[in-house]
Amino acid sequence: MHRVWLALLATTVLSLPASAAGGEMARLLSPVSGAELTAGSFATIEWEGLALPPGAHEWEAFLSLDGGRTWPLRVTPHLDISIRRFSFRVPDLPARDARVMLRFGDEREEVGMVAPQRLSVTGGAFRDVWAPSRVLSRGEKAREGGEGVVVWVEGSLDGGDLREVVAMDPSASLHGVHAADLLVLPLGAPVSPTESLPSPSASPEPTPRPVFQAVEKREPRPAPVPVRLLTHRFNE
Repeated sequence: MHRVWLALLATTVLSLPASAAGGEMARLLSPVSGAELTAGSFATIEWEGLALPPGAHEWEAFLSLDGGRTWPLRVTPHLDISIRRFSFRVPDLPARDARVMLRFGDEREEVGMVAPQRLSVTGGAFRDVWAPSRVLSRGEKAREGGEGVVVWVEGSLDGGDLREVVAMDPSASLHGVHAADLLVLPLGAPVSPTESLPSPSASPEPTPRPVFQAVEKREPRPAPVPVRLLTHRFNE
């Protein structure tokens, strides 16, 4: 009898949809597994909902280039939950194991789901589509415990008014701090070291005039001021 119940239970679990059996919130339809994305081209993210979180009314997609260990790119803005297709520009960052994370929520509580598809990104004719905005800090984190994104797309909930933002994060490339002296020079136009009044013009009946002597103007000497220079190296 127990064996019959176990067999029926196993059959029931196997027949359940992925949303109930594995807790999958959505299914990524595009890109398909094994797809090779070309840098600079546009790829389409498309998904269907299975068991979306209650109250979720928006979503966004993140891209990992190292198999899901880090998520430095957000390739969509926050989009309305009714929009289930979005084309994004493939970054110029070659990768053999790129992954997509879909995140759903209400901008207060967010739940992410890493799609099983493994993708690759290859080099191509890359050109700037937008003039990116540059900010000093990183964007929002894809998940708790990770770092903020360094490149992301912003726009309206309906997918319009798109713009790309790049984080100029100094901590990402800071290599060292070195002490140095910087000469601070006085501001203003250069002046002659001496200045004298012009000689009086000739007169038939000269009248006594006060005698003026050249006045030497002394500018303050440049003084060394200690500063700290931040240096970094590229392509490390």
